[in-house]
Amino acid sequence: MERRIVHIDMDAFFASVEVVRDPSLKGKPLIIGGNKEDIRGVVSTASYEARKFGVHSAMPLVQAKKLCPHGIFMRGHISHYREASRKIRAILETVTPHVQMASIDEAYMDVSGSQRIFGGDDGIATYIKGEITAQTGLPCTVAITANKLVSKVASDEGKPDGYLRVATGEERAFMAPLAVRKLPGAGPRTCDVLEGLGIVTLGQLAHFDLVPLECAFGHQTAISLQRRAQGISTSEVEVERAAKSISRETTFPEDVSGWEQVEQTLAYLTERCMYTLREEGLEAKRVILKVRYSNFETKTFAHTFADATAIDCVVTTALQELIEKGKRRCARIRLIGVGLDQLRYNQHQMPLFGGKNNEKWERVLEKADAVREKHGFKYLRSGKSLGLGREVKLAPPSLSR
Repeated sequence: MERRIVHIDMDAFFASVEVVRDPSLKGKPLIIGGNKEDIRGVVSTASYEARKFGVHSAMPLVQAKKLCPHGIFMRGHISHYREASRKIRAILETVTPHVQMASIDEAYMDVSGSQRIFGGDDGIATYIKGEITAQTGLPCTVAITANKLVSKVASDEGKPDGYLRVATGEERAFMAPLAVRKLPGAGPRTCDVLEGLGIVTLGQLAHFDLVPLECAFGHQTAISLQRRAQGISTSEVEVERAAKSISRETTFPEDVSGWEQVEQTLAYLTERCMYTLREEGLEAKRVILKVRYSNFETKTFAHTFADATAIDCVVTTALQELIEKGKRRCARIRLIGVGLDQLRYNQHQMPLFGGKNNEKWERVLEKADAVREKHGFKYLRSGKSLGLGREVKLAPPSLSR
């Protein structure tokens, strides 16, 4: 069976979701990541209209405002982005069960076994793009090639709202004219060294003398660079149902000296993490506190539970101990975050003795989550996080799982 791999990338995903929610934003320079008055934060996504002015992801908001002062800035709505991502994944899984979500807005699919059902590459691409447009109204770019590496590069070349197919055996020819900076995994420093050697295109890299490459990067890296420049990759599409981690973090508008505000913010972030954890049907074995101080020193403190849990009070009790460790560093706080990892599906059994308290909390949280699902998260929160007010606006929003 001929191996065919799809890479699908949603175009300016967060901005596109906002346009679907508010069509009046269509055609305008839209910048997601923070409000115009925010001093800190970075751009999460910029619409293509904003990109014309040089605005791009990971750019500081201050710089984005200088480049595009007339742009529309907003912090975004992560819950809407996650819901759109879930819909997209459901569509992809009607084509093949072999779907790997690389991030909230991109995925790989092994469609080798779906060729006859959909009429080949073109039929698969037409179906995917058509269903996503019909069900979400969002634009996407689809690339189909023989492996994940070339599909990733091809989708970048096909943007926006495009489709690019590279036939099996034509990978090297497709990659050859592209700049070395378009090779996934080749960072700025690597590319600077390559260009210093006179290597500007992937075709040049693919045929370059191995000896100077080995002197610059070492044997294994040199071999890897040349193989990837030729479009060679054996990486498989990895189907993973459970998230590896769930985290939320925020940067304060100004450095905070008092831990009362920090703890209120942390309580809110923890509630959001735990709600997502249960929504995904998961439990966490470890909780992590992340603190970035005013001098940009970043510390993480972790606690591992004896048993995996999805109960808020268990996690918040552990976090309180971690907070005490964070307080030992007498400095102002720039960023605070909480993470849950070592996740697994919630399949535990209650202990034979001493499990009544947890069982009670599970029933309470089940009812609380039902209220949040129906009326919105803001209508049912802990007393501590309510100290932030009913409408919580944190900058930037955490976009990680």
